[in-house]
Parts: sequence; C-alpha cells; structure tokens
Amino acid sequence: MSEVIRTYDAFRSWQTSESKPLILFSAPAVEIEQWAGVPQRRRLAEDETSGFQREEDRGRVRELTEFFSNHQNVTQNPLLGALQDDALIEFRELEPGSAFGQLKISYEDYTEVPMIELLRRLVSRLEARVDILSDSVVDETRVAVLLERESQRLDPTFSPVGEGSDNQDDDAEIVTVDESSSDDSDDAATVMLAEETHLVDFYTELKGRIRVLEHLDIQDADEVQGFTKEALLGYLKPVVLVDGQHRLRGAVVSATEALKTDQGRNFILSAVESGQDPKKAEQRLMFESSRKLPFSLLMDGSPSEHVFQFVVVNQKAIPMGKALLGTIVSTSLSRGELQSVAQRLRDAGIKLEDSQAVAYLTRAEESPFRGLVQTGMDGDRTGLLQWSVLQGLVSIFRELRGGRPYHGKVDYARAWRAEYFPRCGLVTGDSDAERDQDWSRPDGPWRDIFVYFYTRIRDYFGDSVDTDTFNGWGSTAKSNLFNKISLTILACDYFDYIYTAGEALESLGDFSRTLDEWLKNGRVSRSYFNRDWQLARVKKDQKVVKELWSQNWHEYRKVPMTLPKTFKP
Repeated sequence: MSEVIRTYDAFRSWQTSESKPLILFSAPAVEIEQWAGVPQRRRLAEDETSGFQREEDRGRVRELTEFFSNHQNVTQNPLLGALQDDALIEFRELEPGSAFGQLKISYEDYTEVPMIELLRRLVSRLEARVDILSDSVVDETRVAVLLERESQRLDPTFSPVGEGSDNQDDDAEIVTVDESSSDDSDDAATVMLAEETHLVDFYTELKGRIRVLEHLDIQDADEVQGFTKEALLGYLKPVVLVDGQHRLRGAVVSATEALKTDQGRNFILSAVESGQDPKKAEQRLMFESSRKLPFSLLMDGSPSEHVFQFVVVNQKAIPMGKALLGTIVSTSLSRGELQSVAQRLRDAGIKLEDSQAVAYLTRAEESPFRGLVQTGMDGDRTGLLQWSVLQGLVSIFRELRGGRPYHGKVDYARAWRAEYFPRCGLVTGDSDAERDQDWSRPDGPWRDIFVYFYTRIRDYFGDSVDTDTFNGWGSTAKSNLFNKISLTILACDYFDYIYTAGEALESLGDFSRTLDEWLKNGRVSRSYFNRDWQLARVKKDQKVVKELWSQNWHEYRKVPMTLPKTFKP
C-alpha cells in the first residue's frame, strides 16, 4: 500500500513547562482531510459509536461553504487537533534549539485499505487502550444477529437456520449461539465499570463485523451493517480533529466547487488531452483551489486528553446540550483513561460524576431507564426522557437533596439525610465524610436503591409493553407516569414516608419492606396512573398542575380509599 508524506513549515511552542508542545502551521483543507480523522459520536445503524465529535450539521457546512466561496473571507481561528498515531508524526527543528522547523505527517492511501483491515486495526487500538477487551467479552448472540442481517442483505432469499431453510450446511452453524460461551461473555460484561461498558459494546460491534466478513469470505466493502469506511477512518488517521470539523468540511466542499466551473472543466480537459489521468487532474485542481487553514496540533496522543480538550473547548465557548455532553464524557474513555483527567474536568466546571451516573442508567441492563433517555445525537426518537430530568432524579437519591414535594416546603431527602443517614446500614466509613463519599460515588449504594425504586414503580404502575397508554413506561408523549413531574413526585413522597416513619434503612431488606409499606402492601391502586387525566390542553410543567398532582398523590397514597376524581387544575 502506498504511503503519502506531507511536510509543512511549522512553529513549536510550550505554554507551560508541564504541558505538551503545540505545533502551529497551515495546510490546504483537502490535505488536512486526508490525515485528520473526526471520530463522531453518532449512530451507525442502530448502534452508537464511541467518538466525541458531534454529528456533522449540514446547515453549518452549507453556510461555511458559502463563506469560503468568497476568497476575501478569512477565518482566524485555527483547527485544533492532536496526535492519534505518534509514529506517523515528526517535528524536525531547522537547527538545534530552534522553535521553527518542519512537520512531517505520513499516512496511507486509505482507498487501498480493505474494510476488514480497517476493522482489525481499530480493534487492535481498543485492545491496547483497555486490557479487558478480548474475545471473552464479545456477545456471541449479537455476532449471530449481525451475520444473519448481513447475509439477508446480500441475499434476500437467505433464511437463518431453523426458519424454513433447507440449506443447513456446516458453515451455517455460526448463527447458532453456544450457550456456554455466551455465559462467559455475560460474566465478563457484568464486571465492567460503567464508563467502560460502552467501549465493550463498541468493541463487540467491531469484532462482530469482522467475523461476518470472515464468514462470508469478504475482504472489502464500502459498508457492513451500518459501519462505513469513512466512519472507521475517523479513529485511524494519524491526527484526530478536536475542534473545527465544520470549518474543514466547508473548506473542502468549497474547493470541490472549482470542478464545476467552466475554468475548472477546461483545466481538466487540457490535462487529459496532455495525457494526464483525469482523477489526478481533479485532485490537482482541488489542491490549487483549496484554501490553507491554520492548524494547532497538540503533541499528545492520549484519548483522555482528546476528550478533555473537546469538552473544555465546546462547553466553554459553544455549550452543547447536557445529554450529548454527558454521553461523550462518560462513554468515550475507559476507567483508567477517565481517571487521568477526572479532576481537571471537575476543575473546569464539568459535573463528571453526574454524567457517569446518568450514562450508566441509560445503558445498564438492569436499569428501568435503559434506552429510554435522550443521548443528544441524531436518531433519538420522540418521547424519550430528557437527560436533565434523569439527572434531577438521580440527584435526589445520590445527593439526598431536592426531595421537596411540589405542594410542600420541606425537603424530605435532606431531612432524612440529616436525621437518619448516620444510622444507614447501606454505607461504610467511620466519619460522616467517608460515609457521604461511599454513598454518593457514581456506583455507590444510592444506585442500587435508585434502580430498585424505579423498577418497582415501573412494574407496579406502568406498562412497558404498550407505551402509548396513560401509564406507558418509555414514552413521555401520553404517559401520566413516565414524565418529570410524576417521577419526581414519587421520589419525594417516598423520602417523606421514610423520614416520617423514622426508617434509617439499615439493610436492603429494610428498603424493600419500606417500599411495600409505602404502597400500603398493595392497597395503593395499580391503575392510579392508567386513567385519562384530561391533559390535552394542560402543560404538565405549570406550577398549579405540579402542585395539584403532588397533593392528590400524597393524600391518596396515605389513605388509598378513593381515587382522585379529576386532575384538571
């Protein structure tokens, strides 16, 4: 495979004695696109990738393309990048000790690299980052599903084994799951920490597609089950683009416009008549038409630093939504990588623990909110719970505050913490500070309580099969239950109950018992939320609505004799 080498006049500087150096230079946009990858946080088929860049906004690209089409316009902000493969990047001083020199970037002609090789390279990079990654964590059931889907896509007449196919040859046995191997993978997945879980999922998706190509004896393809070459290259090019993807794309598209002009067509025609290859003539024209963009390259190859730079740049300059920020911070790094920048993220004002806690609850198999919360990416379906809503519910349990009923004045979560938490048997530690720290860590005892509480709420009151009902669990569109107001009311009222009853929760058994007693051992109607509350013209988040809902529930739960007749304010 052919290697391409680009060299640029450059300037090297250090901001502090502890920081990694920055290399400042400029390069044609069409060249930058060849060696700078954009690992986007987006959906490939129905699966999320593990990148940190936001998905490309076509509207912004169009605007920037128009901006760059005027050659008098200049953008002063440099693109920001960092090392992704330091073996392919070299800065050579003009003379010893000089800040000036040449930056050498080497890369392959990726058009010649087959899909299966790109997948294998990315798998190797992930294995180098996270020690636990190996075949033992791969979900074999998922691999079988991928094989079945790709076989069906290539041959619509394909039928999986056991579904009417008479062609049950030996090779087809791969779609049958070996239960003993799947048990091992389940055990491995169970021990993964929250922030590593998504990397394991992404690793499984990559390994699964490798096995699909191997089984079908396919080396190259533009796409395999939603994974494209373009997306994979975002993780494999020698430089990762931390900020400026839209400027880069706009400049590249602007350069391609030269191919459509009369002058451009005449240039290519003349080149072809003189014996040049048409493709190379087009590339030469684009290079000559491409504007040079300023670039700041951080000579640091650690993924944790890449995510840190991205979050700080975007959250401080152009704040992103909490859902996407939380998704990115908590699912792009392994536990070890995250720890190396955790305090710096906190110091920068990023609520890291909140992001970790919420990200876990949106993905964990045992969580009643799994797959039901906005991620901030394109492809989120309507009716998902907002990230900030789940974050608010988490804070009531994790921080033991925010438990004030809408119709009341007392924060019962805070009151319970002050009076009964010192005797809570679910935490360890000699001092109050140690007990607080044990309880509130992202995977602390609060999380088991939270998961169990809302699982019980879902199973007791909700309908998780048909979400388009008044008590549907999984869509906010119609549900009286699955929304910020009701979920908050229930949490606040439970803390009211255990505070009033003087329950210190000395064991998980105590917690389970208090839940039963809170629901009056089944006397609270399971159909409480499964009625028409006549909300067509009512906004749920109105103060008067919240207070009425809260008071109605509070009074009914204490004396569950007659359901409230109306919820209209």
